[in-house]
Amino acid sequence: MKYSVYFCLILHYINDMPDYNVKNISSLKTRIQIFDKIIVVVWVGLIVLIYFDISWAVAVMLVAQLALYIIRRRMKKDLNQKEILAKMVEERTAGLRKERDKVVQESKELSDALEALAKAQNELVRKEKMATVGNLTSGLVDRILNPVNYINNFSGLTISTLQELRGEIDSVRDSIPADKYEDICETLEIIDTNLSKINGHGCNTVRIVKAMEELIKTRHSNITLTDIRTVCKVNVELARKHFAKTIELNGIDLRLNVPDTPVNAEISIDEMNKVMHHLISNSIYAVSKKLQKQNFSPEIVIRVIPLPDDRTEISIRDNGIGIEDTIKSRIFEPFFTTKPTSEAAGTGLYLCREMILNHKGTIDVESRQGEYTEFRITIPNSQNITADE
Repeated sequence: MKYSVYFCLILHYINDMPDYNVKNISSLKTRIQIFDKIIVVVWVGLIVLIYFDISWAVAVMLVAQLALYIIRRRMKKDLNQKEILAKMVEERTAGLRKERDKVVQESKELSDALEALAKAQNELVRKEKMATVGNLTSGLVDRILNPVNYINNFSGLTISTLQELRGEIDSVRDSIPADKYEDICETLEIIDTNLSKINGHGCNTVRIVKAMEELIKTRHSNITLTDIRTVCKVNVELARKHFAKTIELNGIDLRLNVPDTPVNAEISIDEMNKVMHHLISNSIYAVSKKLQKQNFSPEIVIRVIPLPDDRTEISIRDNGIGIEDTIKSRIFEPFFTTKPTSEAAGTGLYLCREMILNHKGTIDVESRQGEYTEFRITIPNSQNITADE
């Protein structure tokens, strides 16, 4: 009876053995090793019991050994199944990883292709817009300029004639009653003022139309391998000469920081000169305007910074009036300007951006109103231009 109870308990343990997860393979191997040692111990015990002729204990040990073998066999079978499953999972996982890597690579290639396509589309749209504006504007430029030139010329001639008339009236002043002379002089002054306004607005119109003409101009500048340091040095020297009076009067510190070694890049020297001249002019204007409101030490710093990815950055920074946050997003729009109409047409920064885009580069601005403005130009050192292009 005892033996049957023991045997039932062992069978119950066997039936209730948990279904081990693949992750428990190492633990299962350890348990099998423990059972192997227990079986060896039981065999030694059996030999001892047989030697001392303890029959009932031998029977118990035999039942126990049988149970141990059954358990061990079950565990070995479970281990084999788990090892097979683990191998299948590992192979499947390796396949999935390979598929994942392939999908990631294809996704990256697709993303790069879409990015390149977007850039090409943006460039195409930009050129189409310029072509459309050019077609619409080219026919209007001459039609506007010709009558405006007539207005300017005849208003200028009329102002000269008016001066002569004033001299003739002054020569016969004694024969004209005083009140009549005052009325005549007042009328001449009104005419002179009106003609001057007509001439001034006419000149502003000519400048705006010329700016429109500059916008639609086709640019096929020669690309040359040039030391960027030299371009910056030349433009700084030109600015010092061109704005000599303003720089001296306001005490503007115009500095250039460049590396000791050449920084060569393929650029259009003519276009880059125009960009540098306009940005430096803007900086001089900004610090001069700020000096009208407060005393400070105006400075403009131009830096040339070689970048590790075969690009070059040109930075133009001033501590002038800065740019309002509300208009910062509009400064590159054509004909947008915060300067008076008599001073600017609002095409300078737009043309700067277009010329930098022609170099496959970027131009960004960082500014804080009343503190500073910094324009950063980034261009590739190589344009990768072929003979066909």
